[in-house]
Amino acid sequence: MRNMPALRVILLGSCMPDNVRKGYIPKKDEIIKFQLPKLFQENILEKQNITRIFCAPDIQVSPERFFSKYSIELEPKLENRNYGIWAGQQLKNLLVEDQVQFMNPTYSPNGGESMCAFHIRLKSWLDSLFHKAQNQDTFLVIASPVIIRALSACILADEIKNSFHILNKLDIYPESWSVFSGRAGKWRILTLSAPF
Repeated sequence: MRNMPALRVILLGSCMPDNVRKGYIPKKDEIIKFQLPKLFQENILEKQNITRIFCAPDIQVSPERFFSKYSIELEPKLENRNYGIWAGQQLKNLLVEDQVQFMNPTYSPNGGESMCAFHIRLKSWLDSLFHKAQNQDTFLVIASPVIIRALSACILADEIKNSFHILNKLDIYPESWSVFSGRAGKWRILTLSAPF
């Protein structure tokens, strides 16, 4: 256990599009423009000794000049769930059968992915970070609050199939930050949804 690398992951939750706040299901390739406060960026980048930065491909960070000395790695596995034919529709306007299936973790909408597949994708990516880490590394992850919420549920659940029950007990606020730590393939949540 002593020789296993320790890893810290700081997760920055972006803002959320207005239409999603009004009950619309996110569109497939919708880009979220996200501006980090200058003081927060300086604090994170200078005081936290960040070694790598991963960013969801559906997040556009502005201004990027604070990240200029870092290579931001766009990570496709951090993209929001693919809702298929439901994308862009208002949840309350879906057919009643579709609204019921929306809460079914194993159901995949036509052209999309199930909640179960979404969680498996995210958890496998998070666990893959152990292979990318040296001892005492700190990684920065920039993603939507939806992604951070799902990752948190996957950590708290004893199995992926139980992570969906935890989702409804978690809120990750837009423009907040969370911290995970990991060692030997096990994760802990140190901070969850602290406002900027």
